[in-house]
Amino acid sequence: MATVAIVLNTTYKLNNGEYAIALRVSQGKKQKYFSISTLITDQSLPFKCTAEDWIAAKPEDNGLGKFRKSFTLYKECNETLRAKLNDARNILKRYDEKNLPFSFEYFEADLKQKEVRKEYLEPINVIEQPLQITVQTYYDQQIKLLDEQGRVGLSGLTYEVQRMLKKFRPDALLKDVNVRFLESLEYWSRNERKNKDTTISVKMRNIQRVINQAIEDKLLKPEDYPFGEKKYSVNKRLDSKTKKIAITLDKITKLKALSLVPGSWLYFAQQYFLFSYYSRGMNFVDISYLKWSDISDTHITYVRRKTRGQFEIPINEHNGAILNYFKANYKVPGGFVFPILDTTIHITLKQQYTRKKTALSAVNHALKKLAEQIDEPSLKLTTNVGRHTYATGLKRSGANTAYITEALGHATQEQTQTYLDEFERGVIETWENKMFDV
Repeated sequence: MATVAIVLNTTYKLNNGEYAIALRVSQGKKQKYFSISTLITDQSLPFKCTAEDWIAAKPEDNGLGKFRKSFTLYKECNETLRAKLNDARNILKRYDEKNLPFSFEYFEADLKQKEVRKEYLEPINVIEQPLQITVQTYYDQQIKLLDEQGRVGLSGLTYEVQRMLKKFRPDALLKDVNVRFLESLEYWSRNERKNKDTTISVKMRNIQRVINQAIEDKLLKPEDYPFGEKKYSVNKRLDSKTKKIAITLDKITKLKALSLVPGSWLYFAQQYFLFSYYSRGMNFVDISYLKWSDISDTHITYVRRKTRGQFEIPINEHNGAILNYFKANYKVPGGFVFPILDTTIHITLKQQYTRKKTALSAVNHALKKLAEQIDEPSLKLTTNVGRHTYATGLKRSGANTAYITEALGHATQEQTQTYLDEFERGVIETWENKMFDV
């Protein structure tokens, strides 16, 4: 059952150093804040204060935080807070008495008295009559929850899917998301938006995740789940495998030989690509977060952002030269090796996520231009190509075919690295020396 409390909303600080007083509603891991000032008509009462003027609720206060006596009009304000907390509890009590499912959307409407729900007049069974919640509203809730959890990557993807669905069916309800809806969305994405299967697959899986959450929240019936082998199967309908591109070692040599202006995006793209290649296919995100504290005289030790697995990469003459250049020429705030993230600018997780996306886009755009400069205009050169080229190069340098072939068939570089880790360190470095010195 949902719970309510009166709190100082410290998630957002006002310019004058004060915080808004809010009604916090919690259900499971989800929370939503309603500023008290938006719930009352008398705007003469100031429902905001500093932390010093606020008393947080203790267990015996049953969720009722309050103003200190030092606060102007503390008596009047505290009476209003008590009344609003009681209003919220009465709403939840009616939900419980009438066996009504909770949703933040309906609770807000009831709290602000925007509408009268028919369910109060005649109790219904949610299994027989699903709630009329729109896809857009539920996506808003999911995005806010992901932001609060700091899952900015998934939040960004969820926002992109929400925008797509708004263009496709802006007024669609959650209950409208059935097999026919998904098939129509797939057709529209492929023919109107010119999306490829890989892109459609990613977005369909996001919708699948959101629908699963809606069922968990009891907003949809389990039998209405539209995904699965006998319904809409993402695996059967969409080819989500990304074609892995690796270039020959002579192209690596040509790319390395290019004379570029230091500090330009072309130069950065060249260096990041080569560093990935010479560092066992390090992912661009991990390159972005690499710090000097991760580097010793002989090895790079880092934790991969995607899987939290720890990796140890030997420093060779090639990646070592790149490290030496950036150490001598760049002092990046936050102790980062490369000038991608700057902790004086990219402070929040969302700012860092946005910066990584824009930087990656700029690097991949520059790599396409570098492909033209080495007389390979049709080559789709990206940061991922460096990772795949490393694994392919190992195979060509004499690495065990059974390991490398299987690794290249996997969907992620993480699985490739798992197989490489099974070799003795000296054996891998021997193969690398053959490959890098070509």
